[in-house]
Amino acid sequence: MAIAVSPTTSEHRYSVTEQHLPGAHGPTRYWASEPRHGLPVLFIHGYAALIDHWRPIVRPVAHHHSFYALDLYGFGYSARPPGPVTKARWVEQVATVLREVIGEPAIVVGHSMGGMVATEVARCHPELTRGLVLVNSSGMQLHERPLTLTDELMLNLVGAPGFGEALVGVFANQWVVHQGLLAAYHRKERVTSELVATFSGPLQRYGGASYLAVTRASRELEIDLQPGGYNGPTLLIWGAEDRSIPPSDAEAIRRRVLPQAEIALLPASGHCPFDETPEAFCDVLLPWLARLEQNA
Repeated sequence: MAIAVSPTTSEHRYSVTEQHLPGAHGPTRYWASEPRHGLPVLFIHGYAALIDHWRPIVRPVAHHHSFYALDLYGFGYSARPPGPVTKARWVEQVATVLREVIGEPAIVVGHSMGGMVATEVARCHPELTRGLVLVNSSGMQLHERPLTLTDELMLNLVGAPGFGEALVGVFANQWVVHQGLLAAYHRKERVTSELVATFSGPLQRYGGASYLAVTRASRELEIDLQPGGYNGPTLLIWGAEDRSIPPSDAEAIRRRVLPQAEIALLPASGHCPFDETPEAFCDVLLPWLARLEQNA
């Protein structure tokens, strides 16, 4: 895969290529822009997503900075390693990309579950984290909204051997993907057939076993960062109309773990503001990155 962009009077030439990095748990699929300039910025997708979800903002980011993104293990077209899902495995996957591909500390951007991963990267590898951006991040739900008895029952059923596998066999299809995206998006018109096909591709190739494994581990996928555990520049970008992870979670993250964080709420946007309102998203992210670059 290569995205080639021709220069105009206001735009530099750059390209984004797809590559695979070998690792202890199998290859990691990633995108990287060339030539390098500005700040290195690494994007981490959310649950059930993949690099391609960031496509609407690749051009404006890569125009100003070095763009990187990866598929987490178990998602997209990266490896499906055996064994239980752990935050530590994802953290080391991201750290390996930071060391071996980027080669210097980067701004780490995480969406939804990827935000939880990004905070773990900042906690475990502050030397690799130049700044932190969380986008509608998960990781606060159990603190803010403890599981109900119904939630507990469903998680126990999904965790039961055979039952979860049967559910995946029934629900791993394009119709369910479509319904899940509609539930996440405020701007329903952005849920196109192309987007559904993009999300469905890995399911069709690999099946849903890795998605099930993450669901079964959901109680452990919290933000563990303590106040002062990461003191670097931090930005929280949130779709104001997110119904799954509401904007109050951004305030909880700042109150509980990242008091230095700036918060930007994007109106008319749900759980995926970089795709629902990409211009507004970049109008927040790019000036923030420019300030970091000026202060370096």
